[in-house]
Amino acid sequence: METGKRHTQLIADFVKGYADGWFMAVKECYRNELDIKYSERKKDKQSFFEWTQGPYFCFAEGHLFYDTPKPYEKGKKWGQAIKAIKVACKITSATPTILDKNKNLVEGTVNFTIYKPNKEFSSLIAVQDYKLSQIKFVNFLKTGNLKE
Repeated sequence: METGKRHTQLIADFVKGYADGWFMAVKECYRNELDIKYSERKKDKQSFFEWTQGPYFCFAEGHLFYDTPKPYEKGKKWGQAIKAIKVACKITSATPTILDKNKNLVEGTVNFTIYKPNKEFSSLIAVQDYKLSQIKFVNFLKTGNLKE
């Protein structure tokens, strides 16, 4: 199994503060959870920095995502924002992806609840609980696909 080498092909391209083209509105502040880091590299004995991708996804309890950026917009009232939401998810517990003592990648898990607006669009109601690996959770954030 891969031991966590970093590469320059990033899982997310952030445009206007969000992962471009993703199903859920994943804000740029989640770079660390996506293991996207500004890393020092060397080429021909010259140091430079560039964005790199690693395998150590670490989403955690309390992280909340909507399928639209509307709820995050400044000045947007919740009564307006909820009308734009089709799906939301909130992490109830999680373990990060780590390297074990033998340098094997140990995939973390994410337990989360899917929410949808009620008929009146006045609140979000819990629909179903899921448990996925960190990588499958990232795939859900990207595609909206919850199938194992």
